[in-house]
Amino acid sequence: MDNIHSCSSISQNHTGPGHNVAGNLIVYNSDNVDYATELAIAVLVGCWDEKNNGDIDIITSLIGESYDSWIRKLRIIEGMQDSPLIHERGSWSFKDRIQTFQTVSSRLFDDHLDLFRTTVVSVFKTIDPQFELAPEERYAAVIYGKVLPHSRLIRKGLSEGLALVATKQELLTNCSKYKGQYCASSVVKEVFSASSWQLWASTQDIQVMLAESAPDCFIDEVENAASHQDKPFDSLFAQEGIGGISGRNYMTGLLWAIEGLAWAPNYLSRSLVILGELDSHDPGGNWANRPLNSIINILLPWLPHTTADIDRRIAAFNALAREWPDTAWRVLVQLLPNNTQVTSGTHIPTFRNFIPNGFNKRPSGDECRTQIEIYTQLTIELASKSSLRLVDLVENIGSLAPFKFDDAIKLLYDFSKKTDSAELKLAVWEKCLEVYNKNKRFSGAYWAMQPEQNEKIKDVSTVLKPEDPMLYSKRLFAQNNYFLFDENGNWRDQEERLTKERGQSICEIYAINGIDGVLEFSLSIERPEFVGSSLVAEDLEIPLDILKKLIVSDIKKENSLASGYVQAKNYREGKSWVLTVINDWSAQEKIAFFLLLPFKKETWDALNASFDDFPFEYWKNTLVNAYSCDSTEEIYFAIDCLIKVDRPLMAIDCLSKILHIDNSVDSSKVVLALLQSIRTTENIERFDIHSFNELVNYIQNDNTVSDDDLVKIEWAYLPVINRGANDSLHPQVLEKKLASEPSFFCEVIQYAYRSEFQKASKELSESEINIAKNSLYLLDDWKKIPGVDAEGKFDVNAFNNWFDFVQTECEKSGHLDFAYHRIGSILIFSPANDEHWILPELAEFLNRRELDKVRTGYKNAIINSRGVYIVDPEGKPELELAQQYHTKSDAMELLGFHRFARILRELAHEYQAEAELIIEQHSKKKIAEI
Repeated sequence: MDNIHSCSSISQNHTGPGHNVAGNLIVYNSDNVDYATELAIAVLVGCWDEKNNGDIDIITSLIGESYDSWIRKLRIIEGMQDSPLIHERGSWSFKDRIQTFQTVSSRLFDDHLDLFRTTVVSVFKTIDPQFELAPEERYAAVIYGKVLPHSRLIRKGLSEGLALVATKQELLTNCSKYKGQYCASSVVKEVFSASSWQLWASTQDIQVMLAESAPDCFIDEVENAASHQDKPFDSLFAQEGIGGISGRNYMTGLLWAIEGLAWAPNYLSRSLVILGELDSHDPGGNWANRPLNSIINILLPWLPHTTADIDRRIAAFNALAREWPDTAWRVLVQLLPNNTQVTSGTHIPTFRNFIPNGFNKRPSGDECRTQIEIYTQLTIELASKSSLRLVDLVENIGSLAPFKFDDAIKLLYDFSKKTDSAELKLAVWEKCLEVYNKNKRFSGAYWAMQPEQNEKIKDVSTVLKPEDPMLYSKRLFAQNNYFLFDENGNWRDQEERLTKERGQSICEIYAINGIDGVLEFSLSIERPEFVGSSLVAEDLEIPLDILKKLIVSDIKKENSLASGYVQAKNYREGKSWVLTVINDWSAQEKIAFFLLLPFKKETWDALNASFDDFPFEYWKNTLVNAYSCDSTEEIYFAIDCLIKVDRPLMAIDCLSKILHIDNSVDSSKVVLALLQSIRTTENIERFDIHSFNELVNYIQNDNTVSDDDLVKIEWAYLPVINRGANDSLHPQVLEKKLASEPSFFCEVIQYAYRSEFQKASKELSESEINIAKNSLYLLDDWKKIPGVDAEGKFDVNAFNNWFDFVQTECEKSGHLDFAYHRIGSILIFSPANDEHWILPELAEFLNRRELDKVRTGYKNAIINSRGVYIVDPEGKPELELAQQYHTKSDAMELLGFHRFARILRELAHEYQAEAELIIEQHSKKKIAEI
């Protein structure tokens, strides 16, 4: 009799050993051997990758037999009709894990869970080896071999298994009571018994499940770590700011875990308080996942992410305010209307039923208004406890519920009578003026305050205004003038009014404190240059001895003051004033003076009149701005001087400006600047890739520029003159040289690859490494086929002569296979003729018996040419490509090129297989989701 493999449901009324709680015994047997216990252990693991030896070791520690023996039983179950298992190329998982757990959970005993707990602790306490690397190297952890000994898949499965036994422990009928929750709590405590930041970073992928497994224990461990002397969370936050572009946020898992718990009313207060504590450790950063944002999203009045009612939410917020008042204040500000209008939501728990079926996440309008009124009241209360919060209060006063607006104004009047620091009063006063101006300027906007409310802001600002002009004048010299205006349009009139106000303020300060007071004031503001220009406008002088000190000072704001003064004086009085002032100054002082003047001919005339020799230091340090010049002749003069002092990057910037102005430029100067910049010590941050692109493109199309110069330039700048790095440029002359000079092609191949005759690799110098990189850049970018002229006509004799030379020389040097590969790659760019998609001469070449390596290169180039693409679940692009290459293969067969046709047929089959794989994967994913 044939073996019987069955998966059947048998109705029964008891729940003894081996039976499930539902009363429907599911039998998994073959030849009357029951495999339910093996399946129960598999449910605990959940998912794994049997191609990973670490996963096999973990499972072996749980099953008490060899993996080979155990997996044979699971494979029998997987082959049954309606099997709960999914197997896909070595990866195992379940269709419905919870349902299967309900079926086989009674096969689990205390010793199973004890062994499971021990194994899980061991796995989760493993520190990810990537943290042995420097932050900037972690992105390449796989290359360095610094990876976990087990898969991410099994970590996911084990963490979900822990949550499963904790939340479905009533199904563990053959285990001690509460055994599942005890197991989960014990794991969380043991895993986080260490306080290292590396452990918290290593477990961020499973923290969500650990939190669901044992919520209170998890929050306990977070609290313990937050107060630990090692400060692991400080170190975790710090990782975000190091490692350059590879810097990462290792707090995401923890924040999601706490967000998930906050859905439950019983955990809301604890969740908010611990998030507040984490916020106190957060230095800020570029990632959106931050403790503060989590709290805001949880409490949003218009879409709260918790099932707690309003009273519980307010109670939780008050708990946060008691322990972390500064965080609570920042949260309140964002909960006011219009301040947070977008949310990406928070993590939703998977196993804990914190969100009842039918729960309406969006509150009614009345509920939303009630919350806003409560948060407004809390805003006033918290603001009254710290004057430091009044600036934020004023900035958001228009968002308060209307019935509390006057309370906020009263708070400001009360503050005006206090003896708080003058700087704080200044900040509050400036914010009042900013809010008043903004609401007056945009009085018609939907968010603007009522005019009578805005007038109250203006009135309170008058009593807050400082008496000292050294304080109330600061706002006139801020970095941004925009908020000083109270009208739309008439910008010129308002700018003139602002200039006049600045002058009046400087006169007041000068009258009270003299020039020393003005100097002191200039150090306390953002734009000291406006002080300098205001002094000139009001006919107030800076004594020459003081001016000289300001010009040569190492203090940036003193330089800015001098710059504004000198430029205004120069504009008003001209060259005669300049020469008079610096008459008896030292050369160094004169140079410092001229560096403050505009970048134009008048300055250079005065400069040359002051020095007998070329003013090297001026041109070496001057701030280059070609748009200050009045003509292209002036700019060319500056370019010559910049080249003379080895500042070719700035010369390139000037040449780009000329190209924009005249639509042409002196190519000889462009070539000179580009060649000089190859070895310049100039700050590379000033390198403008856009200007570079335009100039290189210009000289590539200028017949007066020699190919030799272009070869030098294209070779030197290959890292940026290639299609991979730059859509608008490619090395035209070098590509032509590769296609027309076979000796050059051989040379490049030899630079790029090691000879097959060279058995041992040698250590390359930095120069050799750079040459090899450039060679690869060039070969990767090469698209010009030998024998094809500028008009697209193909000379088969020229191609064959080129190939014969390459074949001979590369065979001698031990580079023939590499040459074949590159030649095959270039042939995918073959032009078509009237009858065929590829030139028949090249198709015949690709069909030659001995050129199998060329055909392989051709095939690989076609596959790689697709680049990055979006996967279509229906595999349509792959199916279209399969059909396309079947058609091309048939065409080559008809021409008798059977070897070439075979390569095309292989491509068609590979695209067909890829399409089938995509369709299969997405079908299984769809079934799993259902």
